[in-house]
Amino acid sequence: MGCLTDRAFEILRAEVEKCAATEGIAGNVYRSMVLKRLEKMRSQNGTFASIEEIRDTFKDEFPNFSEKALKEAVKANRPPGLFSKILWVGGFLGTGVGIIWLLNLPFPMIRWPIAKTMPILLLPSFISMDQNYRLAIALVEQSDQLINKATAAADFDLGETKAKQAQKHLDALPVWFLGYYPQTYCSFFGCTWRFTVDEFQAARKSIGRMDAQIFQQKNAFTQLTQVEETLTSAKQQYQQAKNAADRQKASINWQSAIDQLNQIPPETLAGETARKKLQAAERDFQAMGGVATG
Repeated sequence: MGCLTDRAFEILRAEVEKCAATEGIAGNVYRSMVLKRLEKMRSQNGTFASIEEIRDTFKDEFPNFSEKALKEAVKANRPPGLFSKILWVGGFLGTGVGIIWLLNLPFPMIRWPIAKTMPILLLPSFISMDQNYRLAIALVEQSDQLINKATAAADFDLGETKAKQAQKHLDALPVWFLGYYPQTYCSFFGCTWRFTVDEFQAARKSIGRMDAQIFQQKNAFTQLTQVEETLTSAKQQYQQAKNAADRQKASINWQSAIDQLNQIPPETLAGETARKKLQAAERDFQAMGGVATG
């Protein structure tokens, strides 16, 4: 005789109860007999009972047993399919992932107790912390090189991009972890750092300093571009002047441009470029008969 699953048993028992209720006093006797057979079938191990084997348990006592209920019981009397197993495993894994995700939320009240008792559960946080730390430091160094050894305005644009990326990774670091060293993680992945308050503040100050430098350098280049346009325009005005008044006006603009070149901060890259252009501008101005005072 084949075996019976709990689900199939419950379906059959419900129908047995209905059939017994219509049989009067005899129904209780039939009910007890059929349920004993079904219980015996459920307690056995082996292959799953066929539809005929299940039907044999009640066909004499309840000839009007619902065929629909019987088919539902047969359908339920099967081992879990591959899809069901996948769903079960997926649900189990999904629950586990959900718990890990919850424990790794950026809230000290959640993470800190876990870090002390079961730090392995914070592995995603350690990996993220390690990666963001390394990237932040590397990008700060790259940005610093681009800004302090710039040879063109484009270097400051790239340096600004690197600084913003560094700030993004720095912001992603768990500040509540300051001073905490994940020994288990670092024993496997060889961390060579210790994330301290001083180190965190130093990185932030470096980015702040570079932001100020970039702002000054870009402003200086903007100023240089405007002065160059004024200087070029003044030269054209002077060359195209038709009378002394026009030449005088052009000379004033020319001299003004020379004065503005002197005002560009000398510590900036634009200032260094302005010093070179200043000599040529004064020479040309004097050659045209003006009196440069720069």
